[in-house]
Amino acid sequence: MTNKLERKSASCYLLLSQLLFFMLLYLCCTLPVSAESISDGRQCHTLPEVGLLRSAAIEVGNIAEWRQARTVVVHTPGVEVFFGLTHPSAALFERPFSLVGARREHQSFICLMADNGIKVMRLTDILLAGTVDTAGDPLPGAALDELRALAMESLRYRTKGLPKNLAASQEQYRKDVIQKLHPRELLTMILEQPVVTLASTGRQNTGLKASYSAGPLMNLYFMRDQVITTAKGLVIGHFNATQREPETKIARFAYRKIGITPVYEVTGKARLEGGDFIPAGDTALIGQGLRTNAEAIRQLLEAQAFGTKRVAVVKDSWKNQEQMHLDTYFNIIDENLAVIVADRIVQRDASGKVIKVADPAKQSLVDLYELKDSSYRKTSTNIPFQTFLERDMGMKLIPVSNADQLKYGINFLALGKKKILAIDGVSIGYKQRLAAEGVDASWMDFSNLTGGYGAAHCTTQVLRRD
Repeated sequence: MTNKLERKSASCYLLLSQLLFFMLLYLCCTLPVSAESISDGRQCHTLPEVGLLRSAAIEVGNIAEWRQARTVVVHTPGVEVFFGLTHPSAALFERPFSLVGARREHQSFICLMADNGIKVMRLTDILLAGTVDTAGDPLPGAALDELRALAMESLRYRTKGLPKNLAASQEQYRKDVIQKLHPRELLTMILEQPVVTLASTGRQNTGLKASYSAGPLMNLYFMRDQVITTAKGLVIGHFNATQREPETKIARFAYRKIGITPVYEVTGKARLEGGDFIPAGDTALIGQGLRTNAEAIRQLLEAQAFGTKRVAVVKDSWKNQEQMHLDTYFNIIDENLAVIVADRIVQRDASGKVIKVADPAKQSLVDLYELKDSSYRKTSTNIPFQTFLERDMGMKLIPVSNADQLKYGINFLALGKKKILAIDGVSIGYKQRLAAEGVDASWMDFSNLTGGYGAAHCTTQVLRRD
């Protein structure tokens, strides 16, 4: 009898612990996120929930990285990141970091973008738009119905351990649960992707017991990667990492909700991530390497999704996590100025003498495609990336040391010509080289946000540049 009581007590304790844990997650996610709570009281000009569906259709188009940024979508990291902090490597993170600190840094980043005339939209505001009234209560209508449908896809019941008749009843039960939840609770469900594994207890208590797990969208705050925004419009990608696959569904839902119809979505074995795309006027640069593959690029060329005269496929053979995307080892400041990891280029002195050779393992090669007779045709192959940038694009390249690259010195957000929001912690020498080229850089604290393996460029989806 004593053993039975002990086992029952232990079972109850485990269940209670699980419930308390998920209640904590619920409270963290459903409480309104205010500027006061994470940014020392400063309010920033983001488009609120109520204004999103009333605004005119969002203009979409990204012609060149040096054009003035106008509309940006972001996601402030929430409690969905917590699980990743328990084992950063498995979450695709670089290292442990403070979520509280990351949220403060992100809010400051939003404020800085707003100060520079950018319309900033939060993903959570887009998802909630039209689902709550001015009092914060659920607002019946199409927007709420659609959010419920997305939440239904996010909540999974595992019923293999149940008798057939009991298992069959769980689908309707799941629908009933969704109908009773507040929109902010539905948002929590979408971000957490909970899984409820059910088992029968016979006639004891409610007849069911459960264990609870989740597949939270830990990397969602890197809004660059779910899509690319070309001169032609929005293209839906496909993640290489299984941990991030559900993010594409959320992005597709959100952009459609604000009136954006994608011009294309890659399919099948294609893998496309936004960090590999950089627009540069009449030439679109697309990286092919660790995260974006040849099949995705083939589809984009065939669909003419770029909207440019030329497409430069930058083939990276190194395929290393430290430089996983094109924007981690190369970035554009102006139409004739860019930065690149020093190891990837030949460096010369003022007289033209070679002072340092490139690492052969890290030299990217370019295949160039040009739009002719309504289709893209390959006109050049295996051009050294440096040669293409300097000769074909007329760019001056600023070499960046490995140390500064690892501190995310390349992953800045360009606001316009020679104006960037960059990550502090880099060397004085690097800052001086940028200043000498007339670059107006605002240096930001991203010491926690970069723990997720990304920085300013990674955390923003620029929907519109003038």
